[in-house]
Amino acid sequence: MSNQDKTVKIVVNGRDETVTKGKITYEEVVSLAYPNPDFANNTYKVTYFRKDDRSEGVLTKGGKPVEVTEGMVFTVVPAIRS
Repeated sequence: MSNQDKTVKIVVNGRDETVTKGKITYEEVVSLAYPNPDFANNTYKVTYFRKDDRSEGVLTKGGKPVEVTEGMVFTVVPAIRS
């Protein structure tokens, strides 16, 4: 198995990223979008879209990781606290 087989390309906030094939967590996606995120004081909204099967969803803090697929698109925004 070559190294190419172990990674997939995803898009996080418009930037191409290469990640290890398998599952990715909320924290990992937020860290790709915002280096050194402040999890203690901020919450982030993470949504994703899979091009292959046109499915979409939300990643939540403490929630289940999601399986990454080639070309998957993630959007990460700081959540507004009221």
